[in-house]
Amino acid sequence: MTAVATSPIHAQNPAIGRPLAIGGVGLATNLLLAPIANYCDLAFRLTCRDQGGVGLACTDLLSPQGLLRGSAASLDLARTNAEDTPVGMQLYGADPAIMAEGAKWAADHGATIVDINMGCPVDKVCKKDGGSKLMCDVPNAVRIAEAVRAALPDSVPLTAKMRLGWSEEDCQNGVAGALALGLVEVGVAAITVHGRTTEMKFSGECRREDIARVVRAVKDRYPHIPVIGNGDVRTAHDCVDMLNATGCDGVMIGRGALSTPWLFRDAWALQTTGEIPPEPSEQDKLDIVRAFFERMLAFRDEHYAMTHIRRRISWFAKRINGGHCKELREAIRTAENPAAVHAALDAWRPDGPPPGAGPARGVVDE
Repeated sequence: MTAVATSPIHAQNPAIGRPLAIGGVGLATNLLLAPIANYCDLAFRLTCRDQGGVGLACTDLLSPQGLLRGSAASLDLARTNAEDTPVGMQLYGADPAIMAEGAKWAADHGATIVDINMGCPVDKVCKKDGGSKLMCDVPNAVRIAEAVRAALPDSVPLTAKMRLGWSEEDCQNGVAGALALGLVEVGVAAITVHGRTTEMKFSGECRREDIARVVRAVKDRYPHIPVIGNGDVRTAHDCVDMLNATGCDGVMIGRGALSTPWLFRDAWALQTTGEIPPEPSEQDKLDIVRAFFERMLAFRDEHYAMTHIRRRISWFAKRINGGHCKELREAIRTAENPAAVHAALDAWRPDGPPPGAGPARGVVDE
């Protein structure tokens, strides 16, 4: 199939189409899958990687205490494999010593890059002084980064993800830029900025002009340090617009990938060729959902896979049949077992069940 022609892109930013390097780690593209809480498990990371264009994929945010205790929940969130590379492991917390120990654990268990979460606005994280609450105490945030950097081998870069500040006042006072500079000074190799304050949570629009302020603050003193923009990237053109509007070196994509795992492929193709490939066929989209479900079954268990496919089908369905697939959504939401999930997907395939699929899992021939 030929690519779909698009309007020419205006490459105002030389980072467009240029693979990103973080510390000594070279990525294949300048696109990163965000550490989306409750969504970015190994099954989904591999599903996005399958489509192409992913430079780095990040785990869900990880509790260092949970990792060090060997908590089953934390170990599941940190699960990775040989196909899942390069991979970032993101830690949250406020104790420098514990964060450092957690970072050592991550480096010993497959992390290509370790990231410190300084941007999560969720109450249960902020009430423990983690996430974006760290932006309220810049000196402590820098101390944490310094301790973590000292605990990591030189081969594992340290990065940090932040917001524009806790409040509008913080944003206007340049807290994000000041924090970014302090982090770079103690060895942080890249900064990701989400274009909202904590108080905004996910409301309103991503403020690219304020991301650009952070980019300028870093680049004026440390031009070799990558700054990555994040927020409201739902299409390939949104990605290019983020690069051009902010001057950032790369783009981190979060919620936009939940319904469109091929968004990275499209965004990289647009940057490098000026064209966006054809959208996957309806059959391909169903196969993507099936592959994701099968991976959840393989990596976790039936309860986990059923719980998450019921939740996630509403995201995938936005791009299936133009979003007009209520029957498919309901069939999967009410499915009692994996066989019912497979049957629902088979019923929506334009050409019926995939070749060689045989009876759906758990179905007995009569």
